[in-house]
Amino acid sequence: MSAIEILYLILLVGSLAFGLEALFLGLGGKLMVLYRRRKVKTIMIALAVGLAIVGPAIVTSMALTLEPLYFCVVVLAYSFVASKIIGAFRMKLVRTPTPPLPPQPSEREIKAMLQKRGLGRLVSKKRAKSGG
Repeated sequence: MSAIEILYLILLVGSLAFGLEALFLGLGGKLMVLYRRRKVKTIMIALAVGLAIVGPAIVTSMALTLEPLYFCVVVLAYSFVASKIIGAFRMKLVRTPTPPLPPQPSEREIKAMLQKRGLGRLVSKKRAKSGG
């Protein structure tokens, strides 16, 4: 086995790492949200993306008979391209629901809070301004 074939094998085994790298670059902090919700799906997506990065890089390297250093550069370039493609599908991959807004307190509750904290004068000043 030649050195380039060993490098191909190492990168095929480590393709999950390249997939995770592309997901981190493409999704940013949203990757953790996706991982918390669906762990197996996230790992499978990372593995598929990693194989989609390393596979074409190997084919390109064989077709152009690249040296190992240039092969590694091609892998990094493909991971960058994959991250840009993943970034385009960000909204489809990670759907975060909007957080529910707490209900607004009523006037009576606000007045009770102000009086409880010893700021009842503010309520009476507000009445004097609006009344006169």
